[in-house]
Amino acid sequence: MRRKAFALVLVQAVLAAAIAQGQVSGVSPTRKETTIRNLTEETVRYTIRRLIRDSQPTVRYLKPNALDRWPCETPLDITFDRPGQQIDYRLECGLPYTFRYDADDNLELYSGSHGLFGVADLAPFVPTPMVVVDKMLELGGVGEDDFLFDLGCGDGRIVITAARKFGTRGVGIDIDPQRIDESIRGAKEAGVGSLVEFRLQDVMKAEIRTATVVTIYLLPESNALLRPLLEAQLKSGTPVVSHNYSIPGWEEKEVDYVTLQDGTGQEHTIFVYRR
Repeated sequence: MRRKAFALVLVQAVLAAAIAQGQVSGVSPTRKETTIRNLTEETVRYTIRRLIRDSQPTVRYLKPNALDRWPCETPLDITFDRPGQQIDYRLECGLPYTFRYDADDNLELYSGSHGLFGVADLAPFVPTPMVVVDKMLELGGVGEDDFLFDLGCGDGRIVITAARKFGTRGVGIDIDPQRIDESIRGAKEAGVGSLVEFRLQDVMKAEIRTATVVTIYLLPESNALLRPLLEAQLKSGTPVVSHNYSIPGWEEKEVDYVTLQDGTGQEHTIFVYRR
């Protein structure tokens, strides 16, 4: 855990006491809750300290699929170990986080509503580079007459871009309220608010029968979970465009496969299917 100077700890302690006793005018902390979920197959040991509230870090052992809840008013410092490496992060108060394995099977902490119980855990929020967005829309043959659904829409950039460039109507669905707020603001700024809609919803419970094109950027296991919904609701021949991950069981439905690089040299893969 990052070491703080004693003077800073003392100031924080004094300030916390003053706030609690109402001696600091104009200070009215809002109590929120940060959640941390473990979606790995191992018990994760971590230490956490809520700034101002905690003078010393707390050691926690989080079992697989367990959830810790941390009431807070200020950010939190968290530390966990990888083999031979200590990882330190500062978490925002009031947001959900999740322990997962990254692409190299290393323990990592991700942010997003995928850390909450009671909703389908599909993917952390990772924005799709705009060059990939454009290519996904091209491969999906998106046009003015289409009705595009982006499942796990994040900040809404795919739906917004389709509306702005082609006049396409679209719906973005995500379970993270912050992402939906960003999407609504983005649509307003782009002047396409009348063409698009953003729904705060679990994708696994979505109604997508009106879709003529579907885009997704989810994890492999999430695509497998989503496949029955796609098969049950989409009309035959509907394009489904997936960023980076294939849809297990749809090998015979794959009609295109493209790799490209973004501006940083990172390689991306786009899979195109026909329902």
